[in-house]
Amino acid sequence: MHDYNDYQLHYQKLSFEDKLRKYRMEYVAEYLKTIKSRKILEIGCGNDPIHFYFIDFDVLDLIEPGKHFYEFTKSKVANDSRISIQNCFLEEANIPANSDYDVIIIGGFLHEIDNPEEVLAAVKNVANLKTIVITYVPNANSFHRVLALEAGLIKSNYEFSENDKAFGRRNVFNLESIQFLFKQSGFTTVKSDTYFIKPFTHGQMNELMESSFLSDEILKGFFNMGKYIPDMGCEIFLSAQISK
Repeated sequence: MHDYNDYQLHYQKLSFEDKLRKYRMEYVAEYLKTIKSRKILEIGCGNDPIHFYFIDFDVLDLIEPGKHFYEFTKSKVANDSRISIQNCFLEEANIPANSDYDVIIIGGFLHEIDNPEEVLAAVKNVANLKTIVITYVPNANSFHRVLALEAGLIKSNYEFSENDKAFGRRNVFNLESIQFLFKQSGFTTVKSDTYFIKPFTHGQMNELMESSFLSDEILKGFFNMGKYIPDMGCEIFLSAQISK
């Protein structure tokens, strides 16, 4: 069982994670602009839901099981009548089957749980054939993992890093394995790629930020470098639909 209280504490301590989260959500927001995104369900929104980056929607339903994240986010969305939030897991939420969502966003947690297949089954239950399902997870073939492997610092790029251990993560995906998970769960991939070239671990990136070496310009450069080595970004983005 995932310890959401412990997760929330670790999540708030990482300064580089704050920067990466911004690029992550901006990447998702740019994708939402390319598809129909009038009615959105976001599962596991944390303290940084999509509406901080994308506001062109009619309805946004949020689900967040962590009490602290829920209370923080609820306070931020209270004045927007388009947005609702529930403090529960998807399986417990008040959402009918085959709902009319254009988009369902699965926050970056499929790698942190023992039962990603059950989550995808629950998502499939509330989606329809036109719904675009989006998720993002760390990439086993991230530049920094491959560098550590080739330097002899790790035996496999699928090893759990210190950051993985801090967050209690259960799985390490690559592009093929996350697509396979969705395929086995009854989905067809629409788009899958990676973003943000991270040369070092989260801890090392934090140290470089604290020393003022990593400026916003350099961080933006790491994000833009993804087009040169498209499979080695530190996180995977995937969108999919129910297989017909």
